[in-house]
Formats: sequence, structure tokens, C-alpha cells
Amino acid sequence: MEKNIALTIAGSDPSGGAGVQADLKAFNMLGVHGISVVTCITAQNTQRVEKIHKLPVEIIEKQLDVILKDIHPDTAKTGMLFDKEIVNIVTKKIKRYHLKTIVDPVMVATSGDSLSKDNFNITLKNKLIPKSYMVTPNIHEADILTDRKIKDLNDVKKACKEIHELGPKYVLIKGGHLKGKNVEDVFFDGKNYTVFSLPRIPGRLAHGSGCTLSALITGFIALGEKPVDSVRKSKQILWNMINEGYKPGKGADVLNYSANIMTDAPHYLPTSERFVVWLELKKSVDMLLSFLPKEFIPEVGMNIGYALQNAKRLEDICAINGRIIKTRDKPIRCGGIEFGVSKHVASIILASMKFDKKTRCAMNIKYSEVNLKRCERAGFRIGTFDRLQEPKDAKSTMEWGTSQAIQKLGLIPDIIYDTGGVGKEPMIRIMGKNPKDVLNKACILFK
Repeated sequence: MEKNIALTIAGSDPSGGAGVQADLKAFNMLGVHGISVVTCITAQNTQRVEKIHKLPVEIIEKQLDVILKDIHPDTAKTGMLFDKEIVNIVTKKIKRYHLKTIVDPVMVATSGDSLSKDNFNITLKNKLIPKSYMVTPNIHEADILTDRKIKDLNDVKKACKEIHELGPKYVLIKGGHLKGKNVEDVFFDGKNYTVFSLPRIPGRLAHGSGCTLSALITGFIALGEKPVDSVRKSKQILWNMINEGYKPGKGADVLNYSANIMTDAPHYLPTSERFVVWLELKKSVDMLLSFLPKEFIPEVGMNIGYALQNAKRLEDICAINGRIIKTRDKPIRCGGIEFGVSKHVASIILASMKFDKKTRCAMNIKYSEVNLKRCERAGFRIGTFDRLQEPKDAKSTMEWGTSQAIQKLGLIPDIIYDTGGVGKEPMIRIMGKNPKDVLNKACILFK
């Protein structure tokens, strides 16, 4: 069995959140074999960097020569290089071994502690960046590399062009330090700009996010992905890792490298409406699982779907690719959040949107006389249909049944139920404008 290989040249972070440790975890997550060369040993935790010990340059050089004479990586990535002496030797080896290198110009830690000294920036600009395949500075690092103060997206684009003129083939400026509800990163290939925009996650100071993004990009390029696609996929995965982050210590959050993050990463441009719909549904499903009583889960499982504004087909509906099921301890979600995966819930939503485009969400719960009484006591508008009356030429029971219930009432109800049929479990569906609306109604029933 062969694997693609990626090299990281960076400092060691004993907290496991950044540096060589984070890079190797990112490579492994993508199925890429990671090799490493350590430049510095740090004494740091999630709160601060207390001391940096630079390894002797001859040891760094020996690490590089020994590993690269045996293994030739598909890509390499540099992180913390600390000073001009290390930059010079790394540049020399990149040229000698013809390494396709992604340069992350690490200058300051998440805690604000400096990670470089001794004309590091000048040497980086003059020696290493011109030999790089891609360079991935954040706003602060781009400020230093361009001697300008970046204030907005136009400034970012100007800085991209200026850094590109230094010699790298591609430039990605990470926009997390700019103000705004979205984090906007700009990718430049020498001709075209691509802006990647994701919602900012309030209250998260993610230790190692810059290292990990560059490492993910390095891993994807090692796998043969195009640079722009590598950035797009890496951004989506990183967003999930930050969103699912946790605190192992008293300081900053660290990223969550759990396997299900890859499953949940949406495979479309994050600037689109599809990402907004996916994100809102994912958050709602996570919330639902925190309070859902097992007795409300049908035998066939439970699903919830959310549609694009002008949905017309199955592929326009986001839902769970599987179901929520009950176990002995708690309800669990089986499957990722994806578009085009649940014909059942999609048929209900598409039928309701023919009457009112604002009703874009539906969720099924277990039918029982007790649950139906709860719906009545809550004051919900209730509609129903009878499966026995379904015409033989009906394309979909759910589409036909939903339309029947709406037509009988002359409006879209909060609840649509049926009492089942031969081999068909009876079911209650909660209708709403969006997942939040549906969950609010569910909360009333679950009390």
C-alpha cells in the first residue's frame, strides 16, 4: 500500500494544539503520511509561550538531509522558522530537493507571543517566499510582508498582489483578524481572486488554526487537488474543527480533529446559500439531540429537512443522510448533514412550498394518541390525510398526502399526521419556516 507524503518543518508545541503536532494530525486526518523536521522546542501551553529553544542549525540541516535522502514528500510545509539562519538553511534544502512548499510565515502565537527574531521577516521575503509554491499569511503577517496597514477586503487584495510579486505561485491571506460577521480569506493565483467567506464563530480563540489550515492545504495538494480546491476544502474542514473545538487547558480552545468532521464538511462553496442552510440545519440537529426524548423517535427513525429558498427538487433539500435513532442511553444521529439525501422529508417540504415558499422545514416524530393530544393542547393547527385514499397514479405518498392536508385546511398547518397503512408506520410531522421554528414547536410538545 502506498500513501501520499507531506513534510512539515516547524516548531514543537507540547500542548498539541499547534506546530508540528497539529500539522501531523492534519496530514493523518486526510490519509497523508506525515514526516517532520523540528526547528525549535517551545515551553508553551494554551495560555502563553514561556520559552523558545532554537535547535542548532546543523541539527535542523541533518534532520532535513537524512529524511529527504530516504523519503521524497509530495509537498512540504513550513511553520515556525524563528530566525534568518533557519530560513536560509530551509531555503537551501527546498532548492536542493525540489520541494513544492507551502510557507506559513509564522510570526506571532495565538496568545500574542512573538515567535520570530533577528531580521526574520526580511530574510523570509528575500529568500524563502520567492521559492515557495504558496504562502499563507494572516492579516498581521501580510501587514509586515507588505509594509502596509490592511483595513478591508480591497487592502487584502492589494497585499495579495504585492506578495505574489515576490515570487510564490499562489497567495492566500487569512482574514480572521479583520472585523465583520464573516471571516473572509482571499486566494490569488496571479490573475484571479477567490474570496472564501465563512461565518465567524463568536467566543472562539482557536489555538493552532493557522498552522492547521496551512497543513490541510498541504495535505490536499499532496493528494493531487488543485490549489483553489485545496483551500476551499481546507477552509470548510477547519471551520468545523473550530466549531467543534474544546478546552483542554485554561487558555485558548484547540481544534477538534474527530473523524466525523470530514463527513460533515459540505462539498460546495461556503459563500453560497447552500452553506447557510447546511449550517443552520447542523446547529439545529445538534441542539435537538441535546433535549430530544427517546419516546418521540419513530421506529423507522427521525429526520429533519431544510430547503433552499426556491427549492424545486430533492437536491435542493438538506437533511440527515440516515436518521436520528434511539439507543439505550440516548438518541444519536446516524449520517452526515447533506443535500439530496432524504426523499421522504424532501417530498413533504416541496409539497408545502408549492402553497407557501416560506414553509421550508419539516421534521417527523412518533405518532401516538398521547402525542396527538399534546399537539391539540399546544393550540397547533393540525392537518391529516388518509393513505387509503391515495390515487394509484400518485408519484409520492408524502407529496400527495401533504398537499391533501393543506388543501383541506386552506392553509399550511403546524402539524400533519397520518395513521399509517399496511407496512407503513403512522407518523406526525412538524412543519415550520426554518429549523429554529420547528424546534420551538417541538420544545412545546416535549415538555
